[in-house]
Amino acid sequence: MTIPDRATPAAGQRADGAVLGTDAAREAWRAMLALTFGGQAPSRMHAVCHACDLTPAALKILLLLSGGPRPMRELVETFRHDPSYLTSVIDLMERRGVARREPHPTDRRAKRVVMTEEGERVLAHAEELLSVPPASVQMLTPDEQHQLLALLMRVVDAEPGIHPAMRPRPVPAPSG
Repeated sequence: MTIPDRATPAAGQRADGAVLGTDAAREAWRAMLALTFGGQAPSRMHAVCHACDLTPAALKILLLLSGGPRPMRELVETFRHDPSYLTSVIDLMERRGVARREPHPTDRRAKRVVMTEEGERVLAHAEELLSVPPASVQMLTPDEQHQLLALLMRVVDAEPGIHPAMRPRPVPAPSG
């Protein structure tokens, strides 16, 4: 992935010719990054991982496993982890009792990772803790919250790299 150099591109283009977003799109993206890296998300993620005795990588893998067992190779590709690092995370998850490796049903050379019942319980608790919106989101009216969700759903839907198990769910519009 290349990161655009602000000094070299022509108006509306990166040096490699890719079209840049509008100023509003760039600032919307900066806002999402600010919320992800500087808002309550990092401290919430840390607190939830601590409460569930998981690392952030293990929690992300559990979220993916909620959609069913996954081959180790798919986890490496999805998270772009070094295979040895992923192996160490899965080792930790097995010791914690939230996941286990098992032979792949069709490829005897491969292993897949399966969430255990304990993993389901831990993930449900983690999702409950993570899903409580911060005050910054709760200050929006119910209509604004729905509008924000609808817009973010469109953005998420345009991102093919987000696994279905990690995508938000639509909710009915408020009656008004």
